[in-house]
Amino acid sequence: MSELEAVVDATKQKLAAYDGVTDVDDDSRPGKWELQLKAQAHGVAMGIPLERIARTVRASYFGEEVMRLQRGRHEVKLMVRYPEEDRNSLAALNEIRVDAGDGIQRPITELAEVDVIRGYSEINRIDQRRSITISADVTEGQANAENIVRDLKRTFLQQLQADHPWLTVRWEGQQEQRSESISSLMIGMCIALTVMYVLLTIQFTSYVQPAIVMGVIPFGFVGAVWGHAIMDIPLTLFSMLGLVALTGVVVNDSIVLVDFINARIRAGIPLPEAILESGTRRFRPVLLTSMTTIAGLLPILTEDSFQAQMVIPMAVSLCFGLSLATLLVLVLVPTFYSIYGAFLGNHSAVNPGPEKEHSSTPMTVRVSGDRI
Repeated sequence: MSELEAVVDATKQKLAAYDGVTDVDDDSRPGKWELQLKAQAHGVAMGIPLERIARTVRASYFGEEVMRLQRGRHEVKLMVRYPEEDRNSLAALNEIRVDAGDGIQRPITELAEVDVIRGYSEINRIDQRRSITISADVTEGQANAENIVRDLKRTFLQQLQADHPWLTVRWEGQQEQRSESISSLMIGMCIALTVMYVLLTIQFTSYVQPAIVMGVIPFGFVGAVWGHAIMDIPLTLFSMLGLVALTGVVVNDSIVLVDFINARIRAGIPLPEAILESGTRRFRPVLLTSMTTIAGLLPILTEDSFQAQMVIPMAVSLCFGLSLATLLVLVLVPTFYSIYGAFLGNHSAVNPGPEKEHSSTPMTVRVSGDRI
């Protein structure tokens, strides 16, 4: 416990050194002053157990029950005690004598070490190991909890655990909730990407074209990170929520381009011409789709109320991620599709669906005078 308390004190001093960190405290509370007995080698050699010494000390101050008397329906304990003035002070503690079992009463100081120290009001344990929890408050605007935790893990705690190999650090409170939330978000994002890929595979009847559509998602993440840097906003849990929502939004423009290229190829147009035509014919729909979404989120970015501060990081992830993805999708998707077509070696193999039969419709031309 002494080593654990030393580690706790060092950690509290480190936390207090950060700007914006206040109310650094721990859950270790000192208890009352108590007598702690420890058997000496002389007493152990004589066969006097520590339990007998402790019972003798208890009897000296609390008394000893010698019998019980029946008084009607009740039993009355008969206690033998020293006078009250002898029991209210520890001055006579060293004069207590213990029966050694051979008829000789020896002083307690010959049989045990008596220390007067302060105990603990409670001892907390986690997984059957003693633990002390350290807590602190972080003032918003002056410090960032995530940066403080990262600095502690990278520098201070590594050295602390190297000096004390038995030490285990467990993060709780807001940090623990954040870790659990991010883990569940990552699992949810993987499930969403898998479902998205399956749906696109069914739609395009191809295993590669869904990858072309989803290839723009990482660039949307880059735009979201740049947006936080431009707006000078730290990445928070709501930023991660915005990234998850961004995965389903940025693929819309890719779907528009890939579907248009597939339609032109089914119409018999060569792949290079179909790709060039998709850029010119679908430029305005792609741009308008993204611009309307960004315009709808702009009021949130410009809001300065306290209630909106929590959702602003989510709006930043969506706006800036979608902006960069929109600019890159017009270049990346045609490029990826060209590589896909070149890898297959022929344009007919690129067509993911069956060719439609073109039926000819008879045209009737009437000639009347100079008009046709």
